[in-house]
Amino acid sequence: MSSGSTMRTISLRNIGAHKVRLLLTVLAVVLGTAFVSGAMMFTNALSSTFDEAISDSLDGVDVVVSTNSTGTAAGIPVDTVNKLREDSRIDGVNINASQSVVLADADSKAIQVPNGTSLSIAYNPEEAVGTNGELAEGAWPTGTEEVAVTQAGAQSRGIGVGDKLLVVDSTGRYNVTVTGLVSSKTDSETALNLFMAESGYLERYTDGATVPGLKISAAEGTSPETLVDALSAELGADYSVETGAALVEQTTGAIRDALSFVQYFLIAFGLIALLVGTFIIANTFSMIVAQRMREFALLRALGTAPGQLTRSVVFEAIIVGLFGSALGVLGGMGLVWVISAVLNHFGMPMGSSVGLTPTAVITALILGTVVTVISAWAPARRAGQVKPVEAMRNMETTTVRSMLGRTIVGAIILALGALLAILGAQMSDSSTTVRSILVGVGALFVIVGTFFFSPALSMPVVGGLGRVLGAPFGSVGKLAATNSRRNPRRTATTAFALTLGIALVTAIGMLSATMKDAVADMMEEQITADYVLQGPSNASITMPKESVNDVRAAEGVANVVMIGMNTAAVDGQSSYSQIGQSFSFVADGDLGTVIKSEETAGTLDLSQPGFVADKDFAAQNGWTVGQSVPLSVLGQEIGQVELVGTYSGNNAIGTMLISEASLADTVAADQTIPQMMLVNGEEGFDLEQLRSNLENAVADYIVIQVLSAAESAGATVSMINTMMNILYALLALSVIVAIIGIINTLALNVIERRQEIGMLRAVGVKRGQVRTMITLESVQIAIYGAVIGIAIGLGLGWAFVTVMSGEGLDAAVAVPWDQIALMLLGSAVVGVIAALWPAAKASRTPPLEAITD
Repeated sequence: MSSGSTMRTISLRNIGAHKVRLLLTVLAVVLGTAFVSGAMMFTNALSSTFDEAISDSLDGVDVVVSTNSTGTAAGIPVDTVNKLREDSRIDGVNINASQSVVLADADSKAIQVPNGTSLSIAYNPEEAVGTNGELAEGAWPTGTEEVAVTQAGAQSRGIGVGDKLLVVDSTGRYNVTVTGLVSSKTDSETALNLFMAESGYLERYTDGATVPGLKISAAEGTSPETLVDALSAELGADYSVETGAALVEQTTGAIRDALSFVQYFLIAFGLIALLVGTFIIANTFSMIVAQRMREFALLRALGTAPGQLTRSVVFEAIIVGLFGSALGVLGGMGLVWVISAVLNHFGMPMGSSVGLTPTAVITALILGTVVTVISAWAPARRAGQVKPVEAMRNMETTTVRSMLGRTIVGAIILALGALLAILGAQMSDSSTTVRSILVGVGALFVIVGTFFFSPALSMPVVGGLGRVLGAPFGSVGKLAATNSRRNPRRTATTAFALTLGIALVTAIGMLSATMKDAVADMMEEQITADYVLQGPSNASITMPKESVNDVRAAEGVANVVMIGMNTAAVDGQSSYSQIGQSFSFVADGDLGTVIKSEETAGTLDLSQPGFVADKDFAAQNGWTVGQSVPLSVLGQEIGQVELVGTYSGNNAIGTMLISEASLADTVAADQTIPQMMLVNGEEGFDLEQLRSNLENAVADYIVIQVLSAAESAGATVSMINTMMNILYALLALSVIVAIIGIINTLALNVIERRQEIGMLRAVGVKRGQVRTMITLESVQIAIYGAVIGIAIGLGLGWAFVTVMSGEGLDAAVAVPWDQIALMLLGSAVVGVIAALWPAAKASRTPPLEAITD
């Protein structure tokens, strides 16, 4: 047998002989790779679900016609629709349109639908282009006061033919009667959608002259491509004409691009977990190599070459990496299954696919194995450098090396990182991109520098912690403090895994706290209205426009300002742009009565034609009060509008607002989407009574909430909390990996110190005292890791939030002290939990057997 195969046999037998010792290392690989592979599989499964839904919705559709985003047409003329229906090349034409609505029963009690309700046009099977569902019960609706509803959703909510429903949309509210139930293969109990006759839909939801889009089926003998070419030429550049198949591919491609963000987001956290796992794996292999030094020295004495020993340890790492990564792929499949189950529970059903692809499997296997091998490389090199004579020495003393060089390098890198982060935060005249890059590079240097510098830092800090924590436990506490300081490299590396996770949580906590303070300050200080009325937070629909009349008529109301959004632009400028679309804020009323401005020029009264702008925004565009500039919609000028006033120091209303009166008698008049109403009560009128009056005035609209400025800020803060909780949940993965790292180190430490623990037991130390000693060591390591992580997180969080102030986060940097206190307490709990198994194992060490080992 060759020497190579002999060493491989020894490596395999070593793995088999120390299953428990390597199990925790495998777990570190599993957690990281499970998240990476799970992220890829989840986005694949989600994409597949969307692909199926879109393909089903456009099955049988040959051509799709819509308005071109670069054109000026507001819609497809109804006359054009009628002409197309008479075209011999066309078999059928359906209007492609839908409207978000909110439903209530006959008693005005809201009907909850997780993903919102849409109302679209009903076509019977003879007229339908594509899949429109089949009538399972009742009759198809007619007019504006009849609807059909999806069968599964209706039955799950006890809705049947003949029932009355209240429909609320952005235009108002009205009552309808259910005339039929519609079934389809995509029907779900969690969804509830409505269908209205074409004539009724056009009357209620369009201007009567145009429609949003069309679905067309070609007549026999006419190919979709031929029809697309012909209609493109006939309809002109204002309209987009595509085949159904092309639109499916285009839409699914756009969804895949959008989902790539989710994939990258989840993979980022998987990589963080793997990064934390890297230190655990390296620590584990270092301890395993230290424990096996006599074994390696004996092999060297028998003629084994240094390279063979190194390769044998690397071979063990490859086995562990492959095994852990394979389990990680299975874990990723389980992760996708859990996410799918949660989504199904909340009314977002996914398909049966778990998204398992060769890419997801191969990426996880390669990544996990490479990370494991890299982590094990340094310990493997040390194993190869062992001298035969070391078989006769005490191994722990032979592994202690000077930390002077490492400490100096770490201090330099740490100082450089801190300098870069401070520079990035303080360079207020530079662009946000440059500042962010400086802070990002600085953060990397700080983390790397801390890793190198931490062993030297751990000796005084852990020693001090040990004396404080161990004081109530007498000699056992002193012994635990001494043990924690004995191997600073090991202590620092073990703690560093927790440090990374805590640093990230602290930095994100600072961002969250600052954002919440900024929102609260903005709403409470910049909006002086007594009450803010707004629609549902999920934004499925907005406030009905007609509701403002009921609010103005309520007793005790002095003035009301309705603020909405419109596609209109002033001199080519909009209030903000998002996902390729630009919007401007529109108001109807005197803004000066409901907002606070540091400096006002002209008037803020928008009950008359005109617009107002932030002082700096007006200066950037060269506008002066009294100047008239072009008013346009989708690039088409529709008139002139005068700048009637400027304001400053108010971010709550954005950079610019146009008077609703300026849009009257233009194509933009009916396009305003209400966002909120700001209401002031009459002087001396009881505010609680005013709230009650307002709630009664909007009760029938179901979706409108009456809130104080503080409560409105609280609703926004709640959304921020939800977003941050998702981040915390994902970061919890790195903390879990860190806990496993502490368990891992303590368990290996117990094995390494078996003789020492046996001696303690032999001289009278009780089992409970051994458990206490190991637990105190664990708590010291955990608290040390948390303290360093909090320090890093506070520094980098401050730098990051300071840079973000250039992007509108105008608030003093907030430190979540309560969260930090909880993390310190939590780290102590983590230390106790991590020590449970190793401490129990140590306490059961047989004294005589351990001494004779």
